[in-house]
Amino acid sequence: MASITYKHLQILLHRTAVRTDVFLTHLNRVLASSTGIEAVLCTLSYTLLFVHSRLIRLLEKRYERLALAIVTKTSSPITGVATITPLRTRLLELCAGTKALADLIDDFRFFTRLWGLIAIYGWARENYLAPPGDAVLKTLVWAQVGVSAVFQVLENGAYLAGKGVLRGEKWVVRGPRWMVLSNRFWLAHVLVEGLRLWRVRQLRFNEEFGAKGGAGVSSFDGGEVKVQSEALRKKWYGDFYANAGWLPLTLHWSFEDESVVPLSDTWIGLFGMIPGLVALREVWQQTAE
Repeated sequence: MASITYKHLQILLHRTAVRTDVFLTHLNRVLASSTGIEAVLCTLSYTLLFVHSRLIRLLEKRYERLALAIVTKTSSPITGVATITPLRTRLLELCAGTKALADLIDDFRFFTRLWGLIAIYGWARENYLAPPGDAVLKTLVWAQVGVSAVFQVLENGAYLAGKGVLRGEKWVVRGPRWMVLSNRFWLAHVLVEGLRLWRVRQLRFNEEFGAKGGAGVSSFDGGEVKVQSEALRKKWYGDFYANAGWLPLTLHWSFEDESVVPLSDTWIGLFGMIPGLVALREVWQQTAE
C-alpha cells in the first residue's frame, strides 16, 4: 500500500514538474518581447489595483468594527471625536505592499513609453508605404497616428517634469496639465479606434486584412464578403473588447478635478484588466509552440 502511494506521489510530482517547465518556458518566450512584457505588466498592474481596492475596503470594515466595539464598551458618554491610530497589522502591510508594487509597475510602463514616438513613426511609415485600400480606413488610421503622437509628446513631458528632469516653475504647473491633456488625446485615439473597428466590421473584415484581393478573404457571393479565416473575426472581437475597456479609463483620466472623477479604483482595476488580458491572450497564442 505504501509503495503504491509512493509511486502515485512520484507520478504526481513528475507531472507537476513537467507542467511547470512547460509554463515557465512559454512565459519566458512571452517575456522575450516588449509586447509580451507590456501585456503581462498591464494585466498585473490593474489586477494589483483591483486587489488593493478590495483590501482597503476590508481594512476599513475592520476599523469600523473596532470603532464600534470601543464605543459600545465605553461606559462614559463620548463628547469629542475619537481617532484610531492605524494598527500595524498584516492586512495593512499587505495593502501597502500591493499598492507599492502597482505603482512601481506603472512607473516602469511610463518610462518604457518614453521612446513610444519611434514606434508611432514606424506605424506612420507602414501606413504610408502600405495604406488600407479603403479611403475611410486610411483617414482613420492617419487620425490615430496624429492623436497618438500628440498624446506621447504630452505624456513624456508630464512624466519627465514629474521626475524632475524638466525643471522650472513653468514645468511645475505645466506637468499636471499636460498629463490631463495627454489622456484626452488618448481618449480621442480610443474613439477613433472605435470608428475604425466599426468600418472594419462594415466591410466584413475584408479591408483590414489585405483587402486588395489578399489571402484569407473569399470572393463576393450575393453582394456579401465572406471571411475564410475565423481567426480574423476573433482578432476583431479582441480589439473591440480591449478598446471598450480603455474607453471608461481614458474618460476618467481626462478630468482635471480629481474630486469629480467618476471611477473608483475597483472599477479602474476591472476595466484595465480587460485590455491587459486581451493582449496577454494574444501574445500567449502567438508564442505557443
